[in-house]
Amino acid sequence: MKKYGSGIVASCLLALTLTACNGGGGSNAVENPENNAAGSSTTAVNDGGASHGGGKKTIVFSSFWHDAKYETAIKEYESLHPDVDIKLENVDYTDATLESDMEKYVSTMNAAMLAGKGPDLLAMDILPSDNYVKHGLLADLGPMMAQDHQFKQSDYFTNVLDNVRMGDSLYAMPLSFFLMGFAGDEGAIAKTGVKFDDHSWSWSEFTKTAKSMTASGGLPSALSYEGPEYLLGEMVSDNYSLFVNPDERKAHFDSASFTGLMKQVKAMFDEGLVSKIGRGANAYFRSVQINSPKDYLETMKVSGLGQKMFDKEGGDHMKLYAKPHAQDTSAGGYFKTYRNVAVNAKSKVKPEAWEFVKFMMSEAIQSPSTTTGFPINKAAYAKQIEELKKQGSFKSAQEGPLHGAMIEADGTMLSGLDAYVNGAVHPSQDDDSDKMRELIVTESKAYFAGQKSAEAVASLVQNKAMTYLNE
Repeated sequence: MKKYGSGIVASCLLALTLTACNGGGGSNAVENPENNAAGSSTTAVNDGGASHGGGKKTIVFSSFWHDAKYETAIKEYESLHPDVDIKLENVDYTDATLESDMEKYVSTMNAAMLAGKGPDLLAMDILPSDNYVKHGLLADLGPMMAQDHQFKQSDYFTNVLDNVRMGDSLYAMPLSFFLMGFAGDEGAIAKTGVKFDDHSWSWSEFTKTAKSMTASGGLPSALSYEGPEYLLGEMVSDNYSLFVNPDERKAHFDSASFTGLMKQVKAMFDEGLVSKIGRGANAYFRSVQINSPKDYLETMKVSGLGQKMFDKEGGDHMKLYAKPHAQDTSAGGYFKTYRNVAVNAKSKVKPEAWEFVKFMMSEAIQSPSTTTGFPINKAAYAKQIEELKKQGSFKSAQEGPLHGAMIEADGTMLSGLDAYVNGAVHPSQDDDSDKMRELIVTESKAYFAGQKSAEAVASLVQNKAMTYLNE
């Protein structure tokens, strides 16, 4: 699932001063937290965990997006816990007003949270987590996890959980995640005779590998991408903490690390190691996002179709490879969290809210493969893999490029996926980094066009980034 309007919303997210971003150019005053978020939906406020008759506890859960996964979990949880009522609030958005609806929801939620009247549970996918943490608005889930003797962290993908913490604290629980990597033509790669370990390679090692591959007389480039400015933007977003410290509101783009990265990207394009998509690009690798075990198999098939457009003998054996990591970071692949749920620090029903979060992480709730995302629960993931293997094949999306064709549930490919799911340790950033990525893409074009030096662009990006961080 893609997040729409993130560039516009990101400009509002740092407004936790808090003057509200307005979708229609109205007053700059903070909206009344009691007002509707958008459309006909209300953003419910925490009433102190008010009880209904008989001591029934109410948990208010707010999410901008309508999500059947949440609705199913609530129905099952309430049937098992008749003493708990979970009130799900979301927005009646439309395609025509989506961006303004998102802006209004974010600004209304910001105001409600600062006023101590927000919901008990929040889906954080379009909300500014860093700023909520900075203002003490979210509860640390770490102590809840540690004190809950029924909660075993080993049951979950700790490579994801441990790497989305802020310091030692965990403020938003990712219920699922995506993998970010490369789809590679395994057959064409094998013909080059070049050996590499994608589980540990850095971009510098990738460059050396790419040179050896392209020199072998096979495909003309190693990687196809939209352009150097976009690759630079993605590499910065993937390694956001190296260049931006949002807590201290400091940027580090006027550094040798950033100018070195710019020069590295330029050299890869200049030498033909990376080629632009859509210009006869015929490369060993292409960038992909994998949303689930089933999506993995389908994405490899789709990538194979794209490869055959340029190489009639290629594309039959596409495989997932890890993305290279930055030179100054540890080895490992990249992931992007999805369905991040947080508990309001002011909630009067934090224990009950945590119990529901834990329920949403359970094997029973996470096992069905009908929704997007790798489940954070290891047993649920294993069950999805085994069911696919047992099924043997499945029908691709009718509206997709494969037009409903049957896809084999290749057991070897599915078994090989484990190493990438468990080896993903670097979170790819959204939200704040979308705005920063836009800045980098825009300003770096002058460098890649030969109009400005790397140092001049780095200085300009640094100044604008600092202005943005301190708005």
